[in-house]
Amino acid sequence: MKQSSATKFSGILGFLCLAFVLAPILHIFIKLSAEKLIETIQDREVWEAIFTSLWGALWATILGCLLGVPLAYFLSRVEFKGKTLIESIVNLPVAIPHVAAGIALLSLFNPRTSVGKFFSFFHITFTDTIYGIIIAMLFVSLSFIVGAAITGFNSVEEELEMVSRSLGASPTYTFWHITLPLAFPAILRGAVLAFARSLSEVGALLVLAYYPKTAPVLMLDRFEQYGLNAARPVTALVILVSLIVFFTLFYLSKKYAKS
Repeated sequence: MKQSSATKFSGILGFLCLAFVLAPILHIFIKLSAEKLIETIQDREVWEAIFTSLWGALWATILGCLLGVPLAYFLSRVEFKGKTLIESIVNLPVAIPHVAAGIALLSLFNPRTSVGKFFSFFHITFTDTIYGIIIAMLFVSLSFIVGAAITGFNSVEEELEMVSRSLGASPTYTFWHITLPLAFPAILRGAVLAFARSLSEVGALLVLAYYPKTAPVLMLDRFEQYGLNAARPVTALVILVSLIVFFTLFYLSKKYAKS
């Protein structure tokens, strides 16, 4: 089939877009020596930071689904005054600087506030702990889950739910067996994006939970203390791990969507 000029033009722009993403990443590996990479692979601090990032992002995504999916379903199915305001508030973390998010979280969850004192009864503190990492990641990534879930629920025709109800199914049964399965591919895509956003967070963590160090914080720390050459091998290893993780997640999400 003969390609139109618009198709060719979009292909050229698409190639430039891909090159813009790949060029800095490839340059990291071109400038990296194998010896430095091996030293970094053997660096225990680097792996601890990577696993801290993965663990925090996993829990932030789980909590995001538990909190965000019900809200998305409510916003998708109920019309009320102020709905646009609620949706704007949910998406606010995407718009505000993440250092500001860290300051806001620290202001609310520090041990001297009533909220901080409440959690201290359960031996949970948020400054420089894994709990702080999780809530910071949750704050900056929740919007992706809610937005994707709303799209998923909106794509489910309410007539299908009405047919299920007319056949005697309860609202709960209809939700779990009709609505949620049909919306799940979109929710899964949102969860993958939320996981990715959590892994990359640094601004809020610098304020709320500098320790234990996550991978982005460690990279910034190495760069500030020792310069670009010291940060490059850590960055290369984190990119490799991220590529493996996200290739797997996107592959599984697409495979599920086709099944």
